Amino acid sequence: MRAHAATTVQADVDRWIDCINDPELRALDGYSRFAYLAGALAEFRTLVHHRLRPAPMALRFLLRMLYRPASTLTLDAARIGPGLFIQHGVGTIVSAEAIGSNCWINQQVTIGYDATGRPTIGDRVRIAAGAVVLGPITLHDGATVGANATVIHDVPAGVTVVAPLARPLGEVQPPPPGHDGR
Repeated sequence: MRAHAATTVQADVDRWIDCINDPELRALDGYSRFAYLAGALAEFRTLVHHRLRPAPMALRFLLRMLYRPASTLTLDAARIGPGLFIQHGVGTIVSAEAIGSNCWINQQVTIGYDATGRPTIGDRVRIAAGAVVLGPITLHDGATVGANATVIHDVPAGVTVVAPLARPLGEVQPPPPGHDGR
């Protein structure tokens, strides 16, 4: 179990460094990369705490005191594949049956229950800022959910779903004569 957790956390570190795409971070050794991510990014710490759930309670408590998780990010899933990247996890709630590998979740996302169940997220799924994914649905491999979209039906593999674009309500009124916009 410990070797598996270590391999998964290493895959997480590699994925986060790839997603951040900073040449200075890429140049660091594996331990230094982990130390940077754990020290600087509460979202990464939250994921690591999720990964360490099978660890002894005393170790988990000590790590929580040293490396506090993000207070505004909730991760609840029976299985989260390696390489989950959470960009700006502020106001994000993730409660899924399972999350595949190499997924990307942005800020203010809600993934969770409706009256009948909660979602399953496939591999390489990307969920943009403000999206809401509810119920016992599946976002299949490679699906993308656009910003502020609400998803309550399955999304097939490789398909992108988006919210309606903002548009003016009613007729656009021209500025009054002599108004220069200041």
